[in-house]
Amino acid sequence: MLKWEKEGRDTAALAPFRWMIEELRVGLFAQELKTPYPVSVKRLTKVFEDLTKR
Repeated sequence: MLKWEKEGRDTAALAPFRWMIEELRVGLFAQELKTPYPVSVKRLTKVFEDLTKR
């Protein structure tokens, strides 16, 4: 069980973040596949900070 679930928080917001991580992996390790949108560690950090402020 996730910490958010224990706290009664909605975990639906985590799904897009998870996919951003997957897109970052593609961008780093399989560049020829391309990603549908730009993803970077900096962008992930910002999204994560926004998620944890809620």
